[in-house]
Amino acid sequence: MPYILGTAGHVDHGKTALVKRLTGIETSHLPEEKKRGMTIELGFASLEDPVHGTVGIVDVPGHERFIRNMVAGTWGLDAALLIVAADDGWMQMSSDHLRVLKAMKIDSILLVITKSDLAEKDMLELLIEDANAQCEKIIGRKLPAVAVSSLTGSGIEELKAEITKLLSSSKKQSPPTPFLYVDRVFVLKGIGTTVTGTLRGKGLHTGDSLQIYPSNEECRIKSIQNHHKDVEKIEPGTRTALNLKLGEKTNLERGMLLAEKDSNFVLSGKELLVRIDEVFTNKEGGFKNHAEIEIALGSAHAIGSIHLNQFDRSLGRLSLEEPVASAWNQRAVLIRHGGSEILASARVLASFPSYKRIQFKEAFEVYRDKELPSIHSYKFNIEGFVEDTKIKTQELTSDKNEVIEYGSWRFLKKRLEFWENKILKTAQESQAGFTLEEVDLPVPQRVKTTVLKKLCDEKKLEKEAHIYKLSGRTGEDISKNAKALLDAAFKAGFEGIEIDKIKLPQARKEARDLIKLGKLICLENFLHYHTDFYKKAVNSLFAKYKTGDKISIADAREVTGLSRKYILPILNLLEKEGKLKRQDNDRIVL
Repeated sequence: MPYILGTAGHVDHGKTALVKRLTGIETSHLPEEKKRGMTIELGFASLEDPVHGTVGIVDVPGHERFIRNMVAGTWGLDAALLIVAADDGWMQMSSDHLRVLKAMKIDSILLVITKSDLAEKDMLELLIEDANAQCEKIIGRKLPAVAVSSLTGSGIEELKAEITKLLSSSKKQSPPTPFLYVDRVFVLKGIGTTVTGTLRGKGLHTGDSLQIYPSNEECRIKSIQNHHKDVEKIEPGTRTALNLKLGEKTNLERGMLLAEKDSNFVLSGKELLVRIDEVFTNKEGGFKNHAEIEIALGSAHAIGSIHLNQFDRSLGRLSLEEPVASAWNQRAVLIRHGGSEILASARVLASFPSYKRIQFKEAFEVYRDKELPSIHSYKFNIEGFVEDTKIKTQELTSDKNEVIEYGSWRFLKKRLEFWENKILKTAQESQAGFTLEEVDLPVPQRVKTTVLKKLCDEKKLEKEAHIYKLSGRTGEDISKNAKALLDAAFKAGFEGIEIDKIKLPQARKEARDLIKLGKLICLENFLHYHTDFYKKAVNSLFAKYKTGDKISIADAREVTGLSRKYILPILNLLEKEGKLKRQDNDRIVL
């Protein structure tokens, strides 16, 4: 299984030089980086390990101004080297980077003292002791340590051996889906758009289709590279470059996420529910409620404001200026807006496209004073349903009486009962029945279809064509107003009626019901015919003209005796029904 190793530590402590000594690869690629002698963007290299094979290495910037880039480099790591220079010792960014590693739950960390050629052995031992004292304060334990010199090569072989041990102890954490945050985007002439990132979850193959979050646009993999070699497939836990086929207007930027289409494990939106795991700041005022902050997660970062729950201050609503994407329970870092101070570590528990008070109230109640075991439990308690026969009831809720099973679906009892009652009320109020599109529930269409099918199976509803209605209700059960409207249409004959000119309560609604029942025909501009008269006009046309015959407007007027005002809407409706096809100014019978 491939691994990703990252660097962490203060600026100018020799991270990039160490990576070059280990791998022979120069990770500084920007002219400004070479000029200033420090890493600004993420750098990438690979190391051949005798046990673990090719290990990807991510070199992160150490300057405080680039803390967001540092977070982008750590999200997909299996292990990290915390680097402290012998000439400087422990510095502020040493602490901050260790806090980021802690926030990202990267437990496999090796302390590396660089520039060992600048200190005596006794001094190196003191440096390690001092650094581990700081580690104990931040993560509650000491780290294994090794001293090296990138200049002389001293300690490098020992470091490689320690890296092998470090990776062996690493615990991989991945969502059960292909999951790649975009950290770089290239558009190359003749090749197209290529993105790079660390792949987690499951492998990918050329030809695979993916969804781009949070934009929800789709793309397809044209080719794959791993460590500058073309490959047909790529395993999780590796650095990769994907050449993608995109739509003409598809926008792809750093911070976006590639995953399976409609993945159950991806959260995206401008409104996030987060769990604050630890507050790091100790400045006066600390972590203020309603404060403007920034969130860094994956390779994305966004500006927003945090609003803590009044009953459980570890829960907060993060309202962002732009939508972001994450995995459920994904770890993130909250940063002071406009600065570099790390305020807190957090996890993303839920997401919504926009703020709706009732949704967050429900979400807060679900998570208040407790954790949920899985994404399925979250979705079940927040959305009221899951579709997966492999999910066990105890994984969804501790009370099995709260779960209603229907086929492959699991429904939260109170939510399903609410939906069913709302649908039955709609059926009761609609004499003519209703369509799927008229079901007003805040759930995907497949859920509406499933609930309707359940009600039909239970004989509470019946379906005829695309119309649902109460069981036992016939098409003759129309209201007094609907009957008056139908009588008016019959009396109007071929002149039809205009609904807005009919003085009856809820005339439009009654007209819609009569259309569903097949008793009224809507032509256009609110002109309606009684079905009997529409059929007479249509039958007279098709009695004379057969398949392949051409009909002009003048021909149609002559056969039906109708003026242009009435025959033209009839011809247009026959086109929509697929019975005629327009050819210049004429129609062809199909």
